[in-house]
Amino acid sequence: MNTDKQFPDAGFSLELIIQALSYSPEATAIYSSEDMIIHFANEGMLGVWGKTAAVIGKPLMEALPELEDQPFFALLQKVWHSGETYSVKDAPVRVLKNGISTLDFYDYEYRALRDEKGKTWCILNTARKVTSRREYLQKIQHKEENEQALIEEMATTMEELSSTNEDLNRSLKLLGESREHVKTIIEQAPVGIAVLEGPEHIIEIANPAILKIWGRKLSEVKGLPHAVARPELIGQPVNRWLTEVFETGKRRKNDEFLVRLLDKDGLREAIVNSIYQPVFSSDGKVTGVLVILDEITQQVLDRRASEKDQQMLTMATVAGELATFYYEPETNQFSGNDLLKSWFGLSGENNMELETAVSAIFEEDRVRVAEAITQSFNSSDGHYFIEYRIYHPGDPKGRLVQAIGKVFYNHNGKATLNGTLRDITEQKKDEQRKDDFMGMVSHELKTPLTSLNAYLQLMQHTAMLTGNTTQQNIIEKSTRQVRNMTAMINSFLNISRLDSGRMLVNKTPFDLGLLMKELEEETLSIIHTHQIFFEKVESVELNADREKIAQVLHNLIGNAVKYSPMNTAITISSSSIINERVSITVEDKGMGISEADQEQIFERYYRIKNPQLGSIAGFGIGLYLCKEIAELHQGRIIVESTINKGSAFTLELPL
Repeated sequence: MNTDKQFPDAGFSLELIIQALSYSPEATAIYSSEDMIIHFANEGMLGVWGKTAAVIGKPLMEALPELEDQPFFALLQKVWHSGETYSVKDAPVRVLKNGISTLDFYDYEYRALRDEKGKTWCILNTARKVTSRREYLQKIQHKEENEQALIEEMATTMEELSSTNEDLNRSLKLLGESREHVKTIIEQAPVGIAVLEGPEHIIEIANPAILKIWGRKLSEVKGLPHAVARPELIGQPVNRWLTEVFETGKRRKNDEFLVRLLDKDGLREAIVNSIYQPVFSSDGKVTGVLVILDEITQQVLDRRASEKDQQMLTMATVAGELATFYYEPETNQFSGNDLLKSWFGLSGENNMELETAVSAIFEEDRVRVAEAITQSFNSSDGHYFIEYRIYHPGDPKGRLVQAIGKVFYNHNGKATLNGTLRDITEQKKDEQRKDDFMGMVSHELKTPLTSLNAYLQLMQHTAMLTGNTTQQNIIEKSTRQVRNMTAMINSFLNISRLDSGRMLVNKTPFDLGLLMKELEEETLSIIHTHQIFFEKVESVELNADREKIAQVLHNLIGNAVKYSPMNTAITISSSSIINERVSITVEDKGMGISEADQEQIFERYYRIKNPQLGSIAGFGIGLYLCKEIAELHQGRIIVESTINKGSAFTLELPL
């Protein structure tokens, strides 16, 4: 190939042709001689190689040694000797770019340029990157394969339609049996429970306990709107509260609420504790209201009568029914009020030796009590807290009391331990009853609900295939109710597992920053009553149970929303890593927590007694579960709070 003959115009030289090739949109290179000397390479080809123009003039294998174990050089030599063009599509090419081995796919061609004697004098190499095209075609192929698999699956499903109909009938029967099982458990509950459906509050479920309080029979109220079934509530705020709970999705709690109820002789005044809990569907919509009612008329009347007889004692002890004591280690003198002396079976003397009082304590608890007293005098904060048993003539198991105190020093440095004793015997029994009931409900309902959910999913799949929209709607509603009940059961089941020592953590490495991002998206999508701010959290690998850590953070954010005014700010932040530990803080601008309550809010079933709480209700297990989960991770939860200014809960975890 003689360029002078082909291009007689002196202004159209080989150099101009090469210069023109440099503007080609395709990656282009020209090699000469059997060693494949790089005579020319435009910017596109240099980009493919990951090289600079410094490689021009070098043999190909010297310029790109990474091609040594690849077939390109051998193919070029074959083209050189044979003069036959070689082209290929979707070929893998691995080169070094910025020191990194990179694999891409190309359509490329080696074309031999020969002179008039048929001898090769150079090879023109063109290449086009097709990695994206290849990936797209692979996606198309994968989609077609999925569609084919779906078609085959649909065909199989149609063949099994007859047997599925039989399963559907069994599932419907199981649904009815499960509903009756749930109904039986609710009927046996120690408190009144009712389920009201829809905005009209249709009475769907009412157990015997609540019917007794209402003064009604089930046949008189079932299936009727609450306002129609109970006309005696006209002029009272109950139905208005139910509407507010349904429309706002906010739970309402009333303590010692005075209400007029139906009685044989007309209406009677009763005192009740009530909780109105919204029932949510899986998509977050309120579908009904759960009513929990406990009549405490007689208990309140008895308490008020006792308060009238013991006004001075109530004023002195504030909380009521508390025994007070003080102990002076310098003189070893111990004394207390009349209530304490009656508990301990002591005489009416003003002072006595500490050993005299200790003799009323169960022998196996005496060493612990002595150590706790000594520790309170030796510790920096001087706090004293212990639970122990004392003998009680009417109960061989004794009386369980909780002692809380603090060491004080006068101006002369004389120390005194002052405190109170609280009888927690019945409280512990109540907690045990609650634990037993929650454990029984959780375990009894977990298995049938799981099976029920599986059958409902099968039914829903079949209904979709058959196009039965009515059946789909019914099954979807049933599925949402099953999910709601499962969520409630899981909270109670965690308490049961903690008591039996079977609540385990499944630690796996995960990105804390990614978890916080997911939490931010979920929180902002469902909470619109407050200003939620998530500060940026850096990527930190945490070895913990991701699900349970998320549960703790959900609880802390939920409490911040619950106990702070609407439209106030709630901030979620993370501190830098200190001593191989990381902390996440949830801070609100709410009502705050007193110092006394801060010491007890992580106890099971503890509820702050504050008039500001109004209708805010809860079981008192959320923060208890959070603390237990943190401790299972060798971490802790810290609270800092100021009344009427807000609270900050910090979850601290090891990496």
